[in-house]
Amino acid sequence: MPAFLTLVCILLGRQATCDAQTASGAGLGTSIASSGVPDLVTGRVINAVTDQPVRRALVRLNSRAVLTDSEGKFRFEQNAEINGNILVSKPGFYASPEYGDAGNLYLQSSQLAIPLELRLYPEALLTGVVLAPDGTPLSGISVSAMRSIYDDSARRWMPVGQGQTDSHGSFRIPVPAGQYRLQTRYVLRDRTTGEAVLPFAVPSVGSGDASQSIRIHSGEEENFELRPTVSPTHTVGISHSESDRGFMRISARASNGGTLQVNSTAGNGDETKIQLPQGTYTLTARLMANADAAEMAETTITVPDHDISGVVLRFSPVPSIPLELVVDGSSNTDSTAPGLSQFGLVLNSEQADSDGGYAGVGLSSKTNQTFFFLAPPGNYRLVGRNTGAWYIESASYGDSDLLTQNLVVAPGASGIPIRITVSSETGSLQGTVKLNGNPAAAWVYLIPSGPSAQANYSTRSNSNGSYNFAHLPPGSYQAIAFERQHAVDYRTPGSLSPFDNHASSVTINVGDKPTLNLDAVPAAEVTP
Repeated sequence: MPAFLTLVCILLGRQATCDAQTASGAGLGTSIASSGVPDLVTGRVINAVTDQPVRRALVRLNSRAVLTDSEGKFRFEQNAEINGNILVSKPGFYASPEYGDAGNLYLQSSQLAIPLELRLYPEALLTGVVLAPDGTPLSGISVSAMRSIYDDSARRWMPVGQGQTDSHGSFRIPVPAGQYRLQTRYVLRDRTTGEAVLPFAVPSVGSGDASQSIRIHSGEEENFELRPTVSPTHTVGISHSESDRGFMRISARASNGGTLQVNSTAGNGDETKIQLPQGTYTLTARLMANADAAEMAETTITVPDHDISGVVLRFSPVPSIPLELVVDGSSNTDSTAPGLSQFGLVLNSEQADSDGGYAGVGLSSKTNQTFFFLAPPGNYRLVGRNTGAWYIESASYGDSDLLTQNLVVAPGASGIPIRITVSSETGSLQGTVKLNGNPAAAWVYLIPSGPSAQANYSTRSNSNGSYNFAHLPPGSYQAIAFERQHAVDYRTPGSLSPFDNHASSVTINVGDKPTLNLDAVPAAEVTP
């Protein structure tokens, strides 16, 4: 991964008096031509942590580029651009601590006339050493920085940075500020010891809660000593019935929560062989009979200090849960309801995926255009999204309301359908966002106060501050705007507490379009 990313600026709001001075060309050294285009665009780039100027940062205005001087200042003379896309880059800095925030800033001529203040965030550093239990440095070990993020449907761990240990076992991973877990992968044959290196994580994989993660701020460095288990491997012979023959995807979850993806080879007769280090594991195997059916087996084994055989995998069908689409009778019959596949339905497992991401089950379909979930036994949360004029009004599974309760899939469960009721009876919302008193482009979030398949709704106001939500389900919402993208699980109690003075409540009724004006949270108030 590159040591730095192409960076984008953050425009801070200016006072209304500054706008007035700019419009008249007084006191700021910028004149506006009769066409309304400022002939001079100026500003400075500062370190978001220290507020010190950043010298030799590359600032781009559309196709033009300049470097900042020793005071972090820049200027574009003879400007002829009516609208501008501002970007800034500097090795060792990021544009935003938010994951996935591209940060492109599009400004109109009136905004270009105001001296710009652009903030860059110093990279954080995760450093350390990987050692065998006896203290021997392990070289060539891949260490991943997994970031805890929320993507409107589930919290997951995503790889953001990666490093490889040197001859001293040392690693160095630059990352944006955020919440992380450091982890190593399973190495079947380590070049240092010649033995297997088991996966290792800090905090442990069992600490799925983001509150148990490593929290690092911009400009900080955290150092860690990782000591994974190192062990020779032994052959494990697995028996299965004649009907179970075929390709098996086998994984082994170690007692510390780490997952080992193992390769299987054919043994004698109906036996399959895998290699595992000494220890206790939960083996999970999956067979795909065809596109409509799958079988799974799970067993716990203990591998001693020698080869073993006779491990038995007993396969059983993965429950196939059908879905039904029901259209609310009060819906607008002039609008054709979309198919189930367009609602982005997913079952998110409560069991976190130790290799990153989450254990989600997507929608499957048969040739007759019926839909189903192939969901192994467990607890799941149903999530989906609105599509066009339609939204998910309710979701039920027997007596369970899946908008308020988890779906519990028991072994052998099948036949009972999930009933998805959709409606086009919606309302809308409009308004204006201001940042420090001035209309501004910002991210607007609506968080349903009641049951909903969609955790939140988001849009971006334009450079004049105007925003619009169409086709919102009726109900009550909390609304908030941020200068920069701010992806969190807003349904978590207290998620809006630090910004209570910026949040507002609104009720949407069918056919209504109320107006709600918001005061955005400045980027400087969101501590990186």
